[in-house]
Amino acid sequence: MAASSTFWRDAWLIAGFDLRESIRTRRALVLALLYLLVASITSYIYVEVVKLAQEATAEVIAGISDTGEKVAAAAAAGAAQGAGYTGLLYVIAGGDQQIAGHLATYPPMVLVFAWFSLGALPWLISLTSYDLIAGDLHLRTVRFVALRATRGAFVLGKLLSQVLLVALIAGLGMLPVLLIGGAYLPGFDVLDCLLALLRAWPILALFAFAVLGPVACASQLVRGPGAARFLAIFFLFVLWIVGVWALFTPAPLSLLRWLTPFAYKTQFFHPDLLHRLMNAAGCVALCAGYAWIGFQVFRRRDL
Repeated sequence: MAASSTFWRDAWLIAGFDLRESIRTRRALVLALLYLLVASITSYIYVEVVKLAQEATAEVIAGISDTGEKVAAAAAAGAAQGAGYTGLLYVIAGGDQQIAGHLATYPPMVLVFAWFSLGALPWLISLTSYDLIAGDLHLRTVRFVALRATRGAFVLGKLLSQVLLVALIAGLGMLPVLLIGGAYLPGFDVLDCLLALLRAWPILALFAFAVLGPVACASQLVRGPGAARFLAIFFLFVLWIVGVWALFTPAPLSLLRWLTPFAYKTQFFHPDLLHRLMNAAGCVALCAGYAWIGFQVFRRRDL
């Protein structure tokens, strides 16, 4: 029990120290700016699409002189837009009607932000967290930590710090959604959007676990940051290929998709809470599994 408490205490101390150091680096600033850029662009594109749809509908209705026909045309346009949006949700949900129904409970602008964030996070993380362990191996600063904590606590602390960093930056990414929506969309419900963003926030942080697993594995297999960066991006690209391939293969080969982070994205939007919790546990388990594979090399490495 004492050893376990010491392990977790060391891991959290390392996580806190690494998080404070990471926040002060240019790389964290770049990650934050890139994420804010993604959030701003996706929000702006959504606003422009909504404006174009409203203008097109207004032009069609303006050309109709009969009041009854105008009402009918407006209703038909609304029904067509609703049907198109429902079809889009069905495609995003991978054909799962339950997930598509739950996606519809999110404001469209929040859903666009969350979906594009989940798509961008793997590549942003691979470009900013690749030297999770390799950087300390390269500079040999890990030797000083190894005198006070176990290597396992060191790796866990590093992983936790990166998850916390992603959570902080994901929180910052909510600001452009609220600001752009409030400034350019008439009738924009700020409170409803904020509550939906807070629902999506844990999803982004938990998904980061699944992505950090392969990245942490790559960072422990090599000593140099350059090699770690290449290996992390290569791992994620191969896993993405495997995930796409598994979608079109029969069981049991189709189960290979659960070895990739990308299979867990849509499952966070399942209406059943237990299902979502199991999906979150799967992300953490995937992270632990890949990190453990890399740790088998790291724990034997001469520091």
